Amino acid sequence: MENILLTPGPLTTSNVVKQSMQKDLGTRDKDYENLVEETRQLLLEIANADPLKYSVIFMQGSGTFGVESVLTSTIQPNEKVLILSNGAYGDRMGNICKQASVNYKLVQYSMVEKLNSQVIEKEISKSDITHVAYVHCETTAGVLNDIEEIQNLIHKYKKISIVDAMSSFASIPISINKLGVDYLITSSNKCLHGVPGLAIVFANKKHLSTCKNICHSLSLDLYSQYEYMEQHPGSFRFTSPTHVMLALNTAIKELISQGGIKARYFHYLEIQKLIHEVMSSHKFDTLVCKEDQCPVITTFLYKQNFNFQDFYNYFKKNGFILYNGKLTDYDAFRIGNIGDITKNDIQVFKKVLNHYFEEVK
Repeated sequence: MENILLTPGPLTTSNVVKQSMQKDLGTRDKDYENLVEETRQLLLEIANADPLKYSVIFMQGSGTFGVESVLTSTIQPNEKVLILSNGAYGDRMGNICKQASVNYKLVQYSMVEKLNSQVIEKEISKSDITHVAYVHCETTAGVLNDIEEIQNLIHKYKKISIVDAMSSFASIPISINKLGVDYLITSSNKCLHGVPGLAIVFANKKHLSTCKNICHSLSLDLYSQYEYMEQHPGSFRFTSPTHVMLALNTAIKELISQGGIKARYFHYLEIQKLIHEVMSSHKFDTLVCKEDQCPVITTFLYKQNFNFQDFYNYFKKNGFILYNGKLTDYDAFRIGNIGDITKNDIQVFKKVLNHYFEEVK
């Protein structure tokens, strides 16, 4: 029996995506180069990003690799990035900047509430701030920040925006053109339903063109990767993950065939609602209020005398992998609802949960 991953990514991939990786391609082969270029174009289309204004740049590595690439490649020494954090992934941006000696200001807010536009405006408006970075869907607790509100403030004060959309891209319909995001980062193994190995950066060409020689890392240099991909279509500066690219291309086409991002969004909501109902029937409360809850993962508070490790082990034995990463200050655990998960899978999950509490505990 294959495990079903109820995690925020990596996630359960479809059989079609798994099958797509069962062949080998050379990185300098024309077929592979065409595949890369097709994938870049497909990403621009589903993001509603004008190819005259935006470019898709692949970076070999995790989503964090992409975030670090943007933060270390697009901020001049005389500039300063404001990081609005309401969770571990916003805090990680601060750690990246500290490690790389990027001029930054980290402002931390409650991890169980979305960023308040009235509060953050005071920080965004400050004259020494040139860039603003934040996480759209902060999976630390499962909070969805209002990207439209935040982008409006960033435009009002004429700042450059950097958005970690790791867990929101392809789960929530957004238009990069409409939002006017300068840099949006996601990855191959989240809501696109591919596998780990590629960070994806949507970059404003006009701004990126001013960023040559900023980065002090060879591998992380976003401008150099962009320049190379423009001059050598379908190629990377260094070895690219061919099987990850095959999976990503197939996953995007599968997404489109299933009705696109809007259809996926409603599917996620349906699966999440079923999970909430099942967990609520056993008196598990959610940490985040309904208004701020993201559609991809939910944090549930421990009940009295609850042992998560026993719970986790039991579900793993029965084919479900839960998320045992604890990032909040609360006694809580998280259940994701992204990936190739069906309503029938949740019915099986319900039976396992019932059995755990009725016969095991």
